[in-house]
Amino acid sequence: MLNIPTKPEAFTSDWLNRALSPHLNGCQVTHCEASLSDIPGQTAEIVKLDVTYSSETVLPSHLVAKITSFNQDILQNLITHYDQYYRESSFYRQITDIGIPVPRCLFVDHNPETQAFVLLMEDLAPAESPSWAISTDQVIVALNALPDFHARWWNNPDLREKDWLVQFDNRDFFAAATSAAQAASSTLRRHYSTDAEPTIELMAAASERLNTILDFMASRAFTLVHGDYHAKQMFFPTNAGGQFTVIDWQFPFVAQGAWDFARMIGMCLTTDIRRELEHTLLSDYLTGLNSLGVVNYDSSELEADYRLGLTISQLIMSIAHGDTDERLLEEECGKLGVDWRDAMLLRTQRAIEDWEVLAFIKSL
Repeated sequence: MLNIPTKPEAFTSDWLNRALSPHLNGCQVTHCEASLSDIPGQTAEIVKLDVTYSSETVLPSHLVAKITSFNQDILQNLITHYDQYYRESSFYRQITDIGIPVPRCLFVDHNPETQAFVLLMEDLAPAESPSWAISTDQVIVALNALPDFHARWWNNPDLREKDWLVQFDNRDFFAAATSAAQAASSTLRRHYSTDAEPTIELMAAASERLNTILDFMASRAFTLVHGDYHAKQMFFPTNAGGQFTVIDWQFPFVAQGAWDFARMIGMCLTTDIRRELEHTLLSDYLTGLNSLGVVNYDSSELEADYRLGLTISQLIMSIAHGDTDERLLEEECGKLGVDWRDAMLLRTQRAIEDWEVLAFIKSL
């Protein structure tokens, strides 16, 4: 059995020759330089690999590996609790013809007992991730990619057979999630004072009406959902090349496609721009779905799913506030000229208020 690397120096030529053996076609790795990325991952460490081969090959000379996080709190509170490495390794093993660009996976392995994990992929450079400084044009590119992706998996019964996907009727999961979001209220008040009260009230309502919400979700059309569709999970082409690509498939859902739409538009557009473009972008998404064969799904259906998606996105962010060092967020966003409090909570909260989501949840 091939050992799973847990540090950069474990990526030796010998290990790569064994891991890449299905792709080498007689070629050999003769040298590898491995180093931790200057930009850390949120739930895993990122290792950059510069590889030399014995002869010409179609394999890239620059690879990227995701390995187990060095942060024990992340491992205990997120990875082990939510099975994120298991979910992502299963995604790359089992899903093909995804419907949206993803990195080419060359090797993946995961030990659920130790949470040792490795995902070896092509380097996406010269494409770059804009992080929270994403432009409006880039947001539109990401939203325009969703109809192909969601239509590809619309009401596909195969999705219901995969235990590594979070299913819309997984009551235990959503009970734990709504409970954790409610428990984050003190953290939200510490960061936002009274500004977070609309979110706190919505999370309480979602917890109280969980059974009704689950019944509503079960009545809806479903598809494959990325689950954390925002700027940090995307690469975009630059003047030097590259293509739009979506990364970090650690939390995919079987749910309503508008969840991805809501997370992207709520977190990544400023409030003024969202209000200006939102209805047009929703209409474009629906038109795209319909043109790809999605039927019996109209604007009223989409708007209901969008409201639910805003709720789920804010639930995720409420939980994340309890597991994230806000100083790191403040530093990262500050360097980009972005108010971290705005991107992490307040933008989506304003959308929730604009769409009267609390009243919607209480009406179910």
